[in-house]
Amino acid sequence: MLDQVDATDGMYFDSISQVVMDRWRSGRVSLLGDAAWCVSLMAGYGSSLAVGGADLLGRMLDEHDLPEALARWEQELRPLAERKQRQGRRARGLFVARGRTTLALRHAVFRLAGNRLVVATMRRFLGLAEDRKSAR
Repeated sequence: MLDQVDATDGMYFDSISQVVMDRWRSGRVSLLGDAAWCVSLMAGYGSSLAVGGADLLGRMLDEHDLPEALARWEQELRPLAERKQRQGRRARGLFVARGRTTLALRHAVFRLAGNRLVVATMRRFLGLAEDRKSAR
């Protein structure tokens, strides 16, 4: 890959990051969205958390004074954000294979993606089976 850098007209490089913080707020100030809990593109839930988190924060602000609203908002949203972050960390191997064996395994799984047993296994591995249970 390094040999090809000089031969190309352009190159794009980026890193995939995830924000993990002990707390999202201090006093009357709070981080929101990706600044607070960025799950990364590997979890695929960032927009939903941002919209849902904003809606929940609006409700909390409507029902409580600011310090209480922020505390309740974080208390309610944090478990879901942390679960999605864990899913993202588990899924990173699907996106960025660490070697030929992992890459071959990933391709095999994607070829079998329509198989019900494979889908159920992947849902459990990624933590999505828990989401389905909690939605019921």
